[in-house]
Amino acid sequence: MFAALLGLVWAGDSLVLISATGNQRDALVIPGITAMALLAVLGRRYPVRCGLLAAVVLLGDTAVLMANRSHIHSLGLDEILPTENAAGLLLVLYNFKSSPLRKAVPVTAVLVLTCLTSAVLRLRASNYGGGDFEQTLAFGFLQLLLVTGTGLYLRGNWPGQRRFQGSPMQELTRRQWPVMAALSILLFLEFTKNGELSFLSNLVVLLSGLVMAVLAAFAPLRPVESAYLGAATMVLTVLVMRVLGLTGSSGNLLGPVSLAATGAGMLLVTYVVRHAEIQRAIRATGTLVVVTLFAVFMTPAYRGSSAFFNESVSRNALTAVFMGGLLLVISVGTGMYFRARDEERARSVSSAVESAQQAERMALARELHDVVAHHVTGIVVQAQAAQMVAEKNPKAATDALAKISESGTEALTAMRRLVASMRSTEPAGASAATEQATTDLEADLRALVESAQRQPTEHTRPPRVDLKVDLVDRQIPQEVARSALRVVQESLTNSEKHALGASLVQVKVWADHANLYTLITDDGSGVRGQPVGGSGGYGLVGMRERIELLGGRFHAGPGEHVGWRVEAVLPLDEQSGEEGQR
Repeated sequence: MFAALLGLVWAGDSLVLISATGNQRDALVIPGITAMALLAVLGRRYPVRCGLLAAVVLLGDTAVLMANRSHIHSLGLDEILPTENAAGLLLVLYNFKSSPLRKAVPVTAVLVLTCLTSAVLRLRASNYGGGDFEQTLAFGFLQLLLVTGTGLYLRGNWPGQRRFQGSPMQELTRRQWPVMAALSILLFLEFTKNGELSFLSNLVVLLSGLVMAVLAAFAPLRPVESAYLGAATMVLTVLVMRVLGLTGSSGNLLGPVSLAATGAGMLLVTYVVRHAEIQRAIRATGTLVVVTLFAVFMTPAYRGSSAFFNESVSRNALTAVFMGGLLLVISVGTGMYFRARDEERARSVSSAVESAQQAERMALARELHDVVAHHVTGIVVQAQAAQMVAEKNPKAATDALAKISESGTEALTAMRRLVASMRSTEPAGASAATEQATTDLEADLRALVESAQRQPTEHTRPPRVDLKVDLVDRQIPQEVARSALRVVQESLTNSEKHALGASLVQVKVWADHANLYTLITDDGSGVRGQPVGGSGGYGLVGMRERIELLGGRFHAGPGEHVGWRVEAVLPLDEQSGEEGQR
């Protein structure tokens, strides 16, 4: 956006220099202002070097203009072209935003001194005897103050920035700093250029511009209401000037409408189009357009001529209408652009929220399957065994009921932990798993194997589990250890539920300098049994998701000769895990 605005200013300066009637050699400055504009664009990446080069280019333009003894058009700073002014401001902004202060301050000082030197030399060399150097100094100081403050704000070092975390009004004030800076410059220009008007006319114009500027600065909070208040302010200004017989300046973009009111009106249209509903935005924009036309034609012109009765003023009004149409298109287009950006951002946020919710649901599903279902499976198996031996051995059935009660208590505890994790601000799966797993993977594995080898009766025996752990004193990251524990837990559950005729389950967990390896095999018949109550079919899916989320590899399938084989490789390097998640 800065590059586009700078391009417009450069195009205006080039047209004026080419069409200048006084000295055609002024066009020799065009390469200089072109270089200034390019340096300002590149200053975002190389602020220090571009700032110093810009000072050299500015001195070169000064030498050309002194040789031609030319007086050039300016805005705010005498003898300084608008392109040179805008490029210098951007370079100061980029220096204070990106460069260390020990570099930004000297570069800014060089640019300021070069600008002052160029203004003095050009003014003395030209045939133009006017100019107000004190006004140039005041306006330059205001610009420097605003652009330096903006750069520090964007840098994050603004003294009061951290305190602006309260009401919406405070947050808006923090975000609207650049808008307030631009409107302040327009108000200053309006104050310095209306020397031909009376004190009362100046006062009315400035108060009107100030009210419009305040409305535009806080328009994002209430865009439609601000637009209507702005329209009322313009109508009231015209009526007051006509009743009191005051005149307005006719040298602005919109004729007698002040620069501050013009800029504020553009901002009001932009905010209405961006934030309001379509129908309300159309009505508010239409109201501002009608009121602006009313102000252009009905504001008394300088020297007391009415816009309807003086031919030259009428031509100026038509020019103002053309410029107003152009500014309206720019404002509406800018508002529509930012509205599309806001909608796209909203869709992105919504998609990110949905993805996070889906990931949360998947984590909860894995925990339900791996933790709660594990205990419930044990309850079902023990209840079946108790039912089979109840008539022949009532004591064994009583012992089985005790085991069922113990497993039910464990399942209830696991469920409570999971519910607590869902009500907390932590990720559900992580919180639940953290309570289930400690930082000692080997101890957790041995506790899991001991729990899996409980014998409810003399007639039903779960497969014997042979555990071998070799971690070579490696510190296993908590997420990696938790996932390995869950893989072993799910594999033991599957062996108990599905492996027909299995008598031995071998669990091997070892680590080297890069990975943690997990291997679980059983000696079942290879025919997968259908468990009582059916199977959700999500065990292997959940294990694969756990491993791949950490950038690992997972494989499950028939063993080399008999039974079932589950393999998991988890990287111990955190960077590998992050890459896997991406």
